[in-house]
Amino acid sequence: MKYYLAFENPTEQLIHVKIASSGTRQAVIFHLPKWRPGRYELQRFDRRLADVEAVSADGAPLEVIRLSTHSWQVFASEGELFYMKYSYYANVLDGGGSFFDKERIYVNGINLLMYREELLHEACELYLRLPGEGYEVACGLQKVADHWLAKDFHQLVDAPFLAGRDLLHHVFDVKGVRTHLWFQGECQPEFRRLEREIKAYSEVQMDLFGEFPVDEYHYLFVIRPDLFRHGVEHYNSTVIAIGPGYRINQKELNRALVEVCSHELFHSWNVKAIRPQDMLPYDYGKENYSRLHYVTEGATTYYGDLMIWKGGDWKMHQWVQSLNAVLKRFYSRGGKDYTSLSQASIESWVNAYNLTGTPNRQISFYTKGCLVTFLLDIEIRRLTRNAHSFDDVMYHLYHDFAKKGKGYEEKDVKNIIEELSRQDFTDFFKKYIHGTYELEPALQAAGAYIGLEMQRHPFDSLAISFFGLEVNEKEKHSCLVENIYPNSPALKAGLSRGDEILSINGLKVQANVEHLIKHLGADRELEIHYFHLGKLQRTLISRGNYFRYIPQLAEVHDPTERQLENRQRMKQVKLRKQIQNQLIK
Repeated sequence: MKYYLAFENPTEQLIHVKIASSGTRQAVIFHLPKWRPGRYELQRFDRRLADVEAVSADGAPLEVIRLSTHSWQVFASEGELFYMKYSYYANVLDGGGSFFDKERIYVNGINLLMYREELLHEACELYLRLPGEGYEVACGLQKVADHWLAKDFHQLVDAPFLAGRDLLHHVFDVKGVRTHLWFQGECQPEFRRLEREIKAYSEVQMDLFGEFPVDEYHYLFVIRPDLFRHGVEHYNSTVIAIGPGYRINQKELNRALVEVCSHELFHSWNVKAIRPQDMLPYDYGKENYSRLHYVTEGATTYYGDLMIWKGGDWKMHQWVQSLNAVLKRFYSRGGKDYTSLSQASIESWVNAYNLTGTPNRQISFYTKGCLVTFLLDIEIRRLTRNAHSFDDVMYHLYHDFAKKGKGYEEKDVKNIIEELSRQDFTDFFKKYIHGTYELEPALQAAGAYIGLEMQRHPFDSLAISFFGLEVNEKEKHSCLVENIYPNSPALKAGLSRGDEILSINGLKVQANVEHLIKHLGADRELEIHYFHLGKLQRTLISRGNYFRYIPQLAEVHDPTERQLENRQRMKQVKLRKQIQNQLIK
């Protein structure tokens, strides 16, 4: 398959696509992907397509019939060369989109390249007609003469690219792996600093697995003018959309950049190579259901930050800070008592990436998966006196499954853990992965193993902490109920999402709910007047014994020698110079 992309009118933001193909005895069917790997929800790339047509080699029109939202049928004679042609509206500037204007070209092939099911494993060629001279292209595919080669469609759409006249490029080696940093957009990156930071976590990730899955790696940084952070993994690259560009050297945004870089690099093993059986190979035409995103994303979230500490670029308190940020995100959502981790993996195809749908019934497999991986890591260490850890689980998933071209199932993960620890983990999986058992006691015990203690911090909002009431006061003259947490005083008082609060104890509400609660006293019974569906209502709300808090871990003042030893062993990564497997038979 040959793909031709033309970039002609930047203000129109249309990428013109042409695919060279040939006819068969039956009509040829082209499909556009319905989703993209790394984002487990259906996406409507088809809504951005226009001007779909097919022409013969001499330009004569051929009949095209749209079969469904993502499929088109072309009638051509057997063996006849023809071209499938269409335009794609590219104006999405995040980690998984495509964008084209007068200053930049950024393309994720999964958004806009059609495929023929029977030719998915055929080699592909990519040709680009750029808007003018002086364009440089950043891409992980091999370039031959005037085009780029992919071994199949899977690799083609897993190789995003940037093109522009002002790309910033820096190259260095990490344990023999050629590593490229590409920046597109207004910024002044400190390349030597980034090189040091990236080398630190990259080396320990490579030590954990014993090797790197590919020969070279490309970081494609899409710089935005606003505060933004989003990364997507690919087979030998990652796209990281981040901003604002003028702040990337400042402490806070630099930390965010390094965190997402480490996360995405870990994906080179975990999900690009180590993949659940349910998603091997990817099926772009439908949902790819899996209950294992606590491994694909949860474990990656855990290791992305952990490896920065292991690599020496962070002190322990900085890693604990990142773990606390995960705790805060997890406990800030209301679904933890209703939705299990495995269920959340399945339901990502419904609404797991946002808060629409049924309130307080959603959790993130990124956050809970991270916390459960932490529990597993510590428990394996405890049971084996630090001889093994979850590092070994990842190592064996890579060498016993990924390198042998096999996908894994949950029973394989559980089997590895039990072989390492010589302990039955059935109850653990039942409670924390397939159930909604409270994590806090287990987190407290796990933290104690390395000298951390659990503390209970109130929410930044008194309304949430004491009444389970979350409001939106962005509009200066209104106060809308954003969320009511389960079993809360606000719920018992009869408030609902969308209600407009007018007054508290007779005092007008106007972007001042927190101030009023503090002034009146959170322990007092409060009289609230509000509109519900346009009708004035009155209710009384009292805190009672309600207190919604966020568990946070903190280093103990005087850790024991055993805790310090456990902490030091946790920071270490086994050197695996000789790759041998004696564990899984």
